[in-house]
Amino acid sequence: LWHANKARLPYRFLLADGLVNEAVARRLEDSRKEFPELDIEYVRYPDDTDYSRYFAKMSDAMQRVRTPYVMLADNDDFLGFNGIERALDFLDTHEDYVCSRGHQLGFSVYSGIGEKAGSICGKFNRFLLDGDYKEFDAPTTAERLRQGGLCHRLHYAIWRTAGPARIMREIAEINFSDLMLYEDFFALRALTLGKAHLDNETISYYSQSGTGVSYQPLRDWARHLLRSRFTSDVQAAVERISLAVADDADAATIAEDVRGILERRYREFLSNNYGTLAQIKRTLRNKWPRVAQYVQTRPRFSVRRERAAMLSQLHGAGASEQDLKRICGELAEIACVLSPAVFADYAGPLLPIARADAGREWL
Repeated sequence: LWHANKARLPYRFLLADGLVNEAVARRLEDSRKEFPELDIEYVRYPDDTDYSRYFAKMSDAMQRVRTPYVMLADNDDFLGFNGIERALDFLDTHEDYVCSRGHQLGFSVYSGIGEKAGSICGKFNRFLLDGDYKEFDAPTTAERLRQGGLCHRLHYAIWRTAGPARIMREIAEINFSDLMLYEDFFALRALTLGKAHLDNETISYYSQSGTGVSYQPLRDWARHLLRSRFTSDVQAAVERISLAVADDADAATIAEDVRGILERRYREFLSNNYGTLAQIKRTLRNKWPRVAQYVQTRPRFSVRRERAAMLSQLHGAGASEQDLKRICGELAEIACVLSPAVFADYAGPLLPIARADAGREWL
């Protein structure tokens, strides 16, 4: 919000707070004093003590949206104004598309040798542009599912509001027992609603790595499977998706296609997190924790080259000099917000308020 206020983003922000800090809540309920350039609606929800409450919160929040377009955003990421505006222009003129987006740029920051991995503020230390390169424009749902597979970045696209509202309502109804299933269902169900556009010439979402809440990939997965509804939830997701396309293709065929997509997804997940290489990395982290911490938080001298490669990729896709200039301006604004001195100047007075909330861990 601080970044959005500095950038004067002309959008309506609906905040669904599932872990209310009273002092922070009061500031957001009177947001014009803190963020005079933003239009904010702040809604208190019961604490997100389990996935069920989280899904119910998200579904309810989507029903409160009154604008024709909507975008989901995590509270540790940043919005790309140039990409969002281009997506809105595209949707205004292409009624057969349900969503549009630019690329997603992942980045991390360097805050000092030995500092905690995933620090909030610091200098840019890595850039990683997503590997997407095509839109999902097949005329039928079945073809789009085969064309798109699992594109989780659709979660952060700019949508016609009815689309994610429907998906969130169905997620709350199914009440998944695992966040992976939430993410996978959203990506697959999205492609049943219509065409999805990717603008290769711009960035609409800047994602900071290491600062979010993970779904604990290092937990005992066998134990999790025996004590959750994971497999029955997968079946519920498959059935819901196949029923959604019953008018378009044979439901049994679609169900088998979806199972194949999910099988490849979970086979890769298990290999990446429990295969031989993962076990070696885990052993090294446990045996030499300080070395592992240094490797994770070290300054990377390739960051300038990564930035240049990212801009070159956008230019090669057709981005104009004006678009590239705007993207560089957005990166400069984010860099300013995350610089230690500027961040401390803004966040310093708020830290006592935040730390008074014993339910959270603060950097």
